[in-house]
Parts: sequence; structure tokens; C-alpha cells
Amino acid sequence: MVSVRITLAVLFLIYAHVVSSYASDSVVISVVDGSADAHAGIAVLREAYKRIDYNVEIKPFSGKEALEQSNAGKVDAELQRIDGIGRGFSNLIQVPIPINYIQGAVFTKSVTFPVTGWYSLKPYRIGIVKGILFAKEGTKGMNVVVASSYEAAMRMLDKGEIDIAVMPRISALLEMKLQNYTDIKMLGGILETMFLYHYVHRKNAALVPKLEKELKQMILNGTTQQLRQDAYDRLLVNP
Repeated sequence: MVSVRITLAVLFLIYAHVVSSYASDSVVISVVDGSADAHAGIAVLREAYKRIDYNVEIKPFSGKEALEQSNAGKVDAELQRIDGIGRGFSNLIQVPIPINYIQGAVFTKSVTFPVTGWYSLKPYRIGIVKGILFAKEGTKGMNVVVASSYEAAMRMLDKGEIDIAVMPRISALLEMKLQNYTDIKMLGGILETMFLYHYVHRKNAALVPKLEKELKQMILNGTTQQLRQDAYDRLLVNP
């Protein structure tokens, strides 16, 4: 009987050790709802956090609200934003290794002109999506209409309420496919390419060096690029 108890005790200790070794902490990450580019960022961060034994929970918000939630510490981190967001949102710490990139592009249904930079957009009614900061900054001082979502921006373009829309290329292409907007086209080449970085709330500052180490390794061994490509292949083939 004693030997049985000892055996059970040993088994319990072994089980407890195994469970604890697989136990993970969790982080809640805000993301811009409807952003196709987020799919790649999510894939990369799930892998990076897994490597430091964290699970990832994603919570979608509008573009502006996502930043407000992460800066206020109501979630643990912001999925991905352009460089330097921390200057305007002081509670967010930038992990200095890029996890993704976006390509800003111009989309139109009715006008044609050479896209030679941001200033070439000035004569037109421009649609941008609320909370997408690269578009807001690039079109500052121009005739801008702010849409609540990518879907709304494309709908305004289709109805002729704006002349052009400035959006991340992948998000726009996905929206065109989902809504079957065959008359809308990308105008010219890429307007601007921007690296995207992960931001954590300052309460989670201890995560930054751990994530930096893993993300650097993932870039060097090609994992980041492969995860990004796989995510977009799945998205655009089966949205």
C-alpha cells in the first residue's frame, strides 16, 4: 500500500512538472478590424510569442480605438504599426525589429493621373480609413474624407463620393475581391512602403528584449518572410 502511495505521489509530481512546463502566459493584442495586413502580423507574432512561452489572444477594434485600447493598457499590446507611434502614444514601447510591412497605394474608379508622390494626390477628393496613420499623415492639408472602415472607403469610391482612396495594397485588393469591385483599379505603383513594428504597453516592458531576440532570429532564418507569404497566399486565394 505504501509503495502504491509513493508511486502515485511520484506520478503526481511528474504530471505537475509536465503541466507546468507546457503552461503559458497569455497576452491580449489589439488589431485593426478588417485589416488584411494583420493576418501576416498575427502569424509572425504567434510564432514569436510561442517561442517565449506565451499564448496570443487577438481583439479587433477600429483603427483609432485599437491604439487607444493599447495605450491605455486595456490590452497588453498593439499588433503592428508604423515606426515612431510611441511619440504620440507614450505608454507604448516599440519592439525594434519589424514584423511586417505595408505598401501604401492609390485606388480609383474614375480618374487617371501619374502618381509621383503624396503631393500628386492634392487635386483630388481622397478617401482614407480612420486610424490608418500613414494615410492621415501623407494627406495632411488635402481634401480628405475619412471612412470608418476599408469596406466603407471602397464603397465611397465605387459610388463616386471620392476620386481616389489611399489604402494598404493588400487590404484594398482583398476588399475588391470580397465585394467584386471589378471597375476599381490600383493607380500607378506603390506610393510608399513602410515597415511595421509590434508595440507593447509599458507594463509589459520586460517582454521587449525577449521578443527582440526571437524576432531577429526569425528574420535571419527566413521564418518571418515565409509566415508572411503563407498568410497572404491563404488570404487572397480563400478570403
